[in-house]
Amino acid sequence: MGLQIFEARYIDLISDCMKTNSGFGVILIREGLEVVIPEVESSINPKFAPIGTLAKIVDWDKLPNGLLGVTIEGEKKFRLLSSFQENNNLHMAEVEFLAPEQKAPLPEEAHSLDGLLNELVQHPHIAKLNIDPVIDDVSQLGSVLAQLLPIDEGIKFALLAEVDPHRRLHRLISMLEGYDPE
Repeated sequence: MGLQIFEARYIDLISDCMKTNSGFGVILIREGLEVVIPEVESSINPKFAPIGTLAKIVDWDKLPNGLLGVTIEGEKKFRLLSSFQENNNLHMAEVEFLAPEQKAPLPEEAHSLDGLLNELVQHPHIAKLNIDPVIDDVSQLGSVLAQLLPIDEGIKFALLAEVDPHRRLHRLISMLEGYDPE
């Protein structure tokens, strides 16, 4: 996933991550605002989704608009235990990492998704991510498709938060019934 970084708190975060070769958490804000505005009621404090992803920076560049561009890749899922906001408005959290999903071969019905994945990875914005269009693992295929497909963010989150890779892939196949990549 590509990000444009312009806020000082995120520039500091990216700098720290690159210096220490560490990652940062990416999590959906379900309700509220990311930054607490002192003049506004505290009821706008964000409510985060229960599941997030540890992301690592895999590439960075100065964008034509002058902003810092970073490409991140999800490494592993975590469960949010608690969170707080630092003085610079950066959100920090205590998390519990979830067990990695087990690799498993694709079921027969998943082979129908080959054309869709090939079409997606040829899109100019996705092509620069260098995603291999040949995926033979149920977990990886479901995760990649859930991330890349232009679907409702709530559905995307539910798919990516799913801990059973076979259930995720089955839901994707059900959603895409009738899709013709030609």
